[in-house]
This record gives sequence, structure tokens and C-alpha cells, in this order.
Amino acid sequence: MISVIIPVLNEDRVLEETLHRLQIELNGHELIIVDGGSTDTTFDIAKKYANVFKSEKGRAKQLNVGAANANGDILVFLHADVWLEEGALASVEKAITSGVVGGGFLQKIEGKNTLYRIIEKTADLRGKYLKIFYGDSGIYIKRDVFQKIGGFPDVPIMEEIEFSRELNKIGKTLMVCPRIHISARRWETGGIIRTTLINWLITLLYILGFSTDRLAQLYKNIR
Repeated sequence: MISVIIPVLNEDRVLEETLHRLQIELNGHELIIVDGGSTDTTFDIAKKYANVFKSEKGRAKQLNVGAANANGDILVFLHADVWLEEGALASVEKAITSGVVGGGFLQKIEGKNTLYRIIEKTADLRGKYLKIFYGDSGIYIKRDVFQKIGGFPDVPIMEEIEFSRELNKIGKTLMVCPRIHISARRWETGGIIRTTLINWLITLLYILGFSTDRLAQLYKNIR
């Protein structure tokens, strides 16, 4: 069994559509949603589709709560505004069976702007060659490997980078296809170039050794 885990916080504008589209792909697999304290109708929407748990706010905390309550041998972590092409979970099963310990999905951003195609390609190359998997690309992992790593580090931002580093110490990773489709809402709200540059800047500062607490505050301020 695969356990699909989605952390949410005030996502009622997109969650219904996401979960509706995910139903066909689940095909008997487990869906877990972890709410970080929503004040809108997110929790009520989630209960119609999934096993729902409550957690302290914070993506790493919510992901770890979801994993702790999962029954699957494979864990797949998704955002609230994405959907998977047909056969995506089957590709995850095939990759794990072949000896891969984890990885992500190739991307497709839901927008026609040419810049989105560049962002997609950059993200795909990052996952393929740098072996760093961000949440918007989806992350899949064997359950026992997740437990060996100790889950996501409890930091306010950039938890996926350290998680990816630990994952790559254990075994082979792989970007799989069919693709994950990502809402363009973040780029549309903040501007494609500005949002992308902010993301790259935060990543660079993290690599240079800035603390995640400082980066979280900076990210909040510049957005």
C-alpha cells in the first residue's frame, strides 16, 4: 500500500478540486491529510476524502504526523494544490520495487507562460542531478527509509533539502514520470520572475549557512 500524505492550512479554495482529482489515481491506496489549524472549511472538506489528523502548524511537523499515522509501505508527500497524472503512483511502486529508496516526480506547472517551462526544466534537473526534492515536486520514499532518516527535520523552512541529503546517503533516488501538475497560483500572485528569484535566493542563503529561523523571517518579509 501507498500512503499519500498532504499537509494543509486554510486551503479550502483549492483542496476540493485537488482531492477530487486524486481519487482515481489513489485506487485503493491510503490518503492522509494533516491540518495545521485551519480556520476556514479545509478540515470539513478533508474529512470527506481522507483520514484527517490535527497537528501544530508547520509543514515538517504536519508531514511527520502524517507519516506516523500511515499504514503504507511507501509514503508519498504532496502539496494541497497539485494533482498526479494517471499512472504516477504505479511508477512509484515500480521504482521502489527496482531498488530505488525514494525521489520525486517530474513537474508540469499549470500555466502557458514560457517561463514556466524553464522553471519545470530547472526543477527536473535539480531532482535528477542534485538529488534535491522539494515538496512541490512531490516526494516519495520507502517507509522504513523514512524511519531510518528520522523524518523531516523540525525547522521552519527548507526541511526538504536536509531530508534529501539524508535520503541520498541511504540509496539510489529517481525522478519518476507520469508528471505532477502544480498550480501556478504562487507565481501568479507574486510574479513569476520575482517569486522564482526569491526561492533561489533563499536556497542560496541556506547553502551558505544562514539559519532556518533567519531564512523563515526573511522569506516572510520579502514575500
